[in-house]
Amino acid sequence: MYIKSVVIDGFKSYGRRTEIHGFDPEFTAITGLNGTGKSNILDSICFVLGIMNLGQVRAASLQDLVYKSGQAGITKATVTLIFDNTNPNQCPLGYEKCREISVTRQIVVGGKNKYLINGKLVQNKKVSDFFCSVQLNVNNPNFLIMQGRITKVLNMKPHEILSMIEEAAGTSMYETKREATTKLIEKKDAKVRETNTLLQEEVEPKLDKLRRERAAYMDFQKICRDIEYLTRIHISYRWLKYNEALKSIEANIEKLTKRIEADKQNIVENDAEREKLTEAAKELQQKIDTESGGELKQIESELEVQLQHEGKSSGNLKAGQGAVDQEEKKLKALLKSMADDEKSLKAKESEMAKVKDLFQGLKEADERDALAYEEAQKKFEAVTQGLTTSEDGQASSLQDQLMQAKKAMSEAQTTIKTSDMELRHCRTVLKQKESETQSNDAAYNKDKNLLDNLTIEIQGIEQKLQSIDYEDGAFERLQERKNILHNEIRQLQQQLDRRNAYRYELQYRDPEPGFDRSKVRGMVGKLFDVIDEKNCLALMMTASGSLYSHVTDDDVTSKKILQKGQLQQRVTIIPINKISSHPISAKVVEAAQRIGGKENVDSALNLIRYDPYYDPVMKFVFGHTLVCRDLNVAKQVTYHREVRCRSVTLEGDVVDPEGTLSGGSKPKGGNILQELAEIKRLEREIRARKQEMQQIDRDLNNVENKARTYNKLKETLELRQHEINTCKQRLGQTTFQQHQEEILSLKERIKSLEEDLVKARETQKSSQAKAKDIEAKLADAKGFRERELKAASEAMKQAKIKAEKSSANWKKHEQGYETLQMEIEALQKDIASAKEQRATIEANIASLKEGLEEMRAKSKEAAEVVAQLRRRIKDQKDKISSQNKELKNMYVKRDRLEKHNQELTLDIKKRENEVNKVRSDSKDSTKKLENLESKYPWINEDKEFFGTKNTRYDYSKENPVEAGEKLSSMIEQKEKMERHINLKAMVLLEREEEQYQETMRRKKIVEQDKEKIKDIICKMDEKKREKVEKAWKVVDENFSSIFSTLLQGAQARLNPVKQNGHLSGLEIKVGFNGVWKESLGELSGGQRSLVALSLVLAMLKFSPAPLYILDEVDAALDMSHTQNIGNMLKKHFTASQFIIVSLKDGMFNNANVLFRTKFEEGVSAVTRTVNPKLGRK
Repeated sequence: MYIKSVVIDGFKSYGRRTEIHGFDPEFTAITGLNGTGKSNILDSICFVLGIMNLGQVRAASLQDLVYKSGQAGITKATVTLIFDNTNPNQCPLGYEKCREISVTRQIVVGGKNKYLINGKLVQNKKVSDFFCSVQLNVNNPNFLIMQGRITKVLNMKPHEILSMIEEAAGTSMYETKREATTKLIEKKDAKVRETNTLLQEEVEPKLDKLRRERAAYMDFQKICRDIEYLTRIHISYRWLKYNEALKSIEANIEKLTKRIEADKQNIVENDAEREKLTEAAKELQQKIDTESGGELKQIESELEVQLQHEGKSSGNLKAGQGAVDQEEKKLKALLKSMADDEKSLKAKESEMAKVKDLFQGLKEADERDALAYEEAQKKFEAVTQGLTTSEDGQASSLQDQLMQAKKAMSEAQTTIKTSDMELRHCRTVLKQKESETQSNDAAYNKDKNLLDNLTIEIQGIEQKLQSIDYEDGAFERLQERKNILHNEIRQLQQQLDRRNAYRYELQYRDPEPGFDRSKVRGMVGKLFDVIDEKNCLALMMTASGSLYSHVTDDDVTSKKILQKGQLQQRVTIIPINKISSHPISAKVVEAAQRIGGKENVDSALNLIRYDPYYDPVMKFVFGHTLVCRDLNVAKQVTYHREVRCRSVTLEGDVVDPEGTLSGGSKPKGGNILQELAEIKRLEREIRARKQEMQQIDRDLNNVENKARTYNKLKETLELRQHEINTCKQRLGQTTFQQHQEEILSLKERIKSLEEDLVKARETQKSSQAKAKDIEAKLADAKGFRERELKAASEAMKQAKIKAEKSSANWKKHEQGYETLQMEIEALQKDIASAKEQRATIEANIASLKEGLEEMRAKSKEAAEVVAQLRRRIKDQKDKISSQNKELKNMYVKRDRLEKHNQELTLDIKKRENEVNKVRSDSKDSTKKLENLESKYPWINEDKEFFGTKNTRYDYSKENPVEAGEKLSSMIEQKEKMERHINLKAMVLLEREEEQYQETMRRKKIVEQDKEKIKDIICKMDEKKREKVEKAWKVVDENFSSIFSTLLQGAQARLNPVKQNGHLSGLEIKVGFNGVWKESLGELSGGQRSLVALSLVLAMLKFSPAPLYILDEVDAALDMSHTQNIGNMLKKHFTASQFIIVSLKDGMFNNANVLFRTKFEEGVSAVTRTVNPKLGRK
């Protein structure tokens, strides 16, 4: 594969499209005067090959590669290489079937950089792989030989020459990997040392500790076994005593029951006699009623009905009034809380209005004064060094400033002269060009009309794009954000799952279709926040098991869940509408704070933050307990006669006014409140992200159609823009257009020159004034410096004082401002929530009061009817009683019997109370027995052996009472041991020993692997040595042959330099007619260049590429040597294409094709010549 043609357009000095055809497949030379663009042809080839180091093509940026850096109206550079691909041995991968390959690279000023292969747009990486597949890696260019590379080879030391041979032999990659492997071994050694240190300092001490803990655990188990034995003795004895007491109670119950039966028999007899009297009185009464017309019976029947009605109305009225009172109490508390919050909010906002302006002013003052102090320091340092601050703020001496001013004045004068000359020349040329303007031709008109039509169409498309309410890429950004949110939700859910958050949720099924789950509010522990974390343990002990209770809106919801919710475990549910409590009054809290100190005592309710809706629940759970700083304060407060309330300390100790004290150890479950706080945080973040994802889904639905329309129009726009660029290229290649562009360029240049003249004259005037002022200061240099130093010192001192004061003021107010902001936000949220609750409660009260008035009216009406009926009955009975004395006597006797029955009934109740009491004792005994049997299942299995000799329950061997005393002390000892015992010591020790053995095994494997790697490195070093020596011999042979061709009668070789028996470098030796020189310093400059060139070419021949580029490598050689280089290339490199830039005839006379560069009308041009000696066409 070789280059056939190069097409250059807008690249460096080639401002016009230049096509260079007919490159020779073997030897092509390029020559021309300096500055005519001969090296730019080589630069264009390297440009297409994808060179990254722009310094090798003499450019600082890609814009420098465009003709006149894009300032002459040409804004892009395009280079195309056309390769002959008929040689099957040099075909790039994937292009074996292409006989000709074109590669194009184009850059646009301020735009994109693109590649094309055979007209198709490709990525940079594909072009790089394309050329690397045929050994043309331009970023490691062995095929590119510059004059500087020859000089570099001459200065190489023996080990550097050996490195070049290794690179050519392909072993440098192994050396790189060998170094990496050596570093890896060092890291492994460090890891092994670290592991040894870890084993000695951490693992082994930890194992020793676990062994001691295991021994302590064995002692603990022994105590547990002793406790088990003594527990059986003591508990079996108690069970026997309870059983005996139960039998005695049953005998007493039987005795009382017989006496009750006798009294009941007397009552029955009395009742029978009373019934007889009642019947007789009834007959007599009927007789009277018959006489009286039966009016009394009718009235009593009516009274009975009205009494039932009155009772029902009274009950409804009482229940309704209670509901109203409860709601009004709740509303009153809520309004008080709202008033307090609004008052606090108003005060906080007023304070914020004052603090905000103050804080902002302090912050700006701090930044301003700090900057002023920094500037004052710089100025003082400059003055102390004898410098002054110039107009641009830079510190320099007066002499330097004077020199700069004079230099600027001189440069301005030069600019004025050159710009004036160029301006006159441009005006003359412009006048000439304008007079030569020709009319448009047909092709130009056609393309011009097409360009106008395309421009109009593009404007229409752009207007349509602007009319669409859509931002480019918005749909894709929403999709990407949705994916990010999905991943974040999954990660947060995983964190939530790892914390087993489901344990704190009420797991139930809907008890009925359409069940409202929002009425289930959640676990008590998740319905409040702890204000200060130090109070967590005290609040946990205060709430105790209530933390795990679940809250619902009403008792109906609670009953449905308990009855039909298919609960999997026992739960406690608190309905808000039924719960009631009587929390500690504010008076008692004030008394406790007065006794123990306000900072040491507070109500548990004041230490948490919660929604006012849950106020009944929180008062029920936390309203009865005080939280104290320590046990002494708790005892002092709890037992005081003004307080007498349960207290909890920050350490978890509970003090009860009844005298009970509990605590001494932290709960085994850890800090559940902190765990719940983290779960609530994760749940809040998940909810927030889900809400954002829902919004994104809505946005995606809204923009999907717009995005589809927008992208379709955008594709059409890009297609039309491509067509208009193609049209502009055609227009740009016409003579008329080029003529117009030249005129436009001249006008722009004239305008630029006129502006430069104005600026240069202004600079000249200001520089003269500045120089005069500096000269005046230099005349009084000492006095000027003293004044500057004194002023700078004083300014720095004042600036420092001011900056320190501003910084202190700002820091003093910063924390207070942030705290105030957080308090305002919290109060605003509380007030908004309270307003919603107030509306709900007021609506409930209004509804309840309407029902209450209706019930009160009904109740009053029923009471009046009952009173009237009773008066009528009384009047009727009085009338009848006065008519019959016998009936009255019957009633007296009946009442006497009834009174006797009441006395007997009272005796029965007394005895029944005794029976109930005895039965209660019996139940207590039975319950104690059942509790013992439930707690100790072995009782039912072994009770027949209790107290039996020669069994484990032989009380003669172990006194049960003494066993109970021993048991107490042993349980106390066990509890003490439990605090320090490691119950997992056995498992942990086994696990740690396994890990220790595993670590030792891995350590041994690492050491074995390290030895294997060292063996492999030794073997690879030997293979590398053999390959390098083989490459050295081949390169040495080629080096000698090439050098002899370049310099007749001369010999060259690469002598080995060995160290410890190994090849450590290669030294160049040169001889003439069998006489070898001691060093290269004895050679002339040209001979040394030939030596270096021969060595470079010898290594290239070892690993040949299809193309070589040489840039003036013969600059330091005389004509004869140059002639020899040409002969050598034709002799030794027949399979590669050489493109050489040279100024010497001896070189390019050997070339098959010669290109000459020249400069025409400001741009480079190229002509081609075939070597006539070779007879080539």
